[in-house]
Amino acid sequence: MAYGFSPETEQFLLSDGAKTWLAQAENLPLTPATRLRDIQLLRKSLSPEFAAAVLEQTLLRRHAAEKFSRAADMLFLRDALEQATREPLAHHRARRFAAFPRVIDIGCGIGGDSIALAAAVSQVLAVDTDFTRLKFAVHNATVYNVRHKIHFVNADGLHLPVQCRHTDAFFADPARRSGGKRTFNPKMYHPPLDALLYRFRGQSLGVKLAPGIDFSVLPKNAEVEIVSFGGEAKEAILWLNGLATPGISRRATVLPAGETITDAADDACPVGMPGAVLCEPDAAVIRAGLVEQVAARLGLHLLDEHIAYLSGDTPADSSLVRCYHIEAQLPLKLKAINRYARENHIRRLNVKQRGTGLTPENVASRLKLAKEGVERTLVLMRVQARHIALICRRI
Repeated sequence: MAYGFSPETEQFLLSDGAKTWLAQAENLPLTPATRLRDIQLLRKSLSPEFAAAVLEQTLLRRHAAEKFSRAADMLFLRDALEQATREPLAHHRARRFAAFPRVIDIGCGIGGDSIALAAAVSQVLAVDTDFTRLKFAVHNATVYNVRHKIHFVNADGLHLPVQCRHTDAFFADPARRSGGKRTFNPKMYHPPLDALLYRFRGQSLGVKLAPGIDFSVLPKNAEVEIVSFGGEAKEAILWLNGLATPGISRRATVLPAGETITDAADDACPVGMPGAVLCEPDAAVIRAGLVEQVAARLGLHLLDEHIAYLSGDTPADSSLVRCYHIEAQLPLKLKAINRYARENHIRRLNVKQRGTGLTPENVASRLKLAKEGVERTLVLMRVQARHIALICRRI
């Protein structure tokens, strides 16, 4: 039995009969309050095991809707769905492989990355050691109408069979969970990062990693791309050999805009006091260590050499930063902040801090704001040798 499924339940979920029940279950509320009643309704016509599988798939499909545009017709395993990449990120990554006709997806899981790769290359070999994941991946590839471009192989990604020879490039998304817990140690990935790098040394290889990966453990001759989506750093991608961009070691890419910047860009920018606008670099920019490059590109300046905030006289037209009009610059004193908020009818302050050692939650709990009025952002930060508070309005 794989992932709690008996062979009979697995076959049922892949059958046409299950489609009818899954469609009916989609109309059930499936809330904690109705869960017992919903499962009892399904059990009137299905075995307890089949009813539980339909319930689980329906819940997983709802959860997967934020990642997959066709989630309502796909089949999932909970662990595989947790690791699966959002479609925009998977398609962004797949475009890097466009020059390689034949690509192997090592550890394909439920097929999300294979589906994205199939839109960019001529042929994909999707490899996984688990039969259930492969069967679900076949189903999902059919949902996306790319089944004809993907050949599914039951094999260990580190010991590929003969039919996987003569491949142009490789992609791997090693499992970073064990026993339901996430691991941050690349030696504990499955397969381990070291094993992947050794097995595919000299090959064109892309590896999806956690965005918080320690750069010092990665090969020096590689390109590391940090990708954010919706302002949150979602993944790091290690590009090697033919997939790496010559002369670049770090890249930040902001999705869905698709704007990118690398360490090859000019990083000469001054340090100065706050202007009319405060600019907060995107999470991918900060994680990739490219704040200075963004400042130089957008004509901004640093407020402090060690603080990831930028400033200028006009808003920057770029997804690489989030901009705010600075309405007031105050001393970092709670009394001054509260007085300004009441006098200017501010009913809510979203607190951010950099370099002050203060906790935003603690500061927020001590604010005494107006009962009615507007919402603003309070930025507590170190500017060179001083601590200041900025009252800002999001642009």
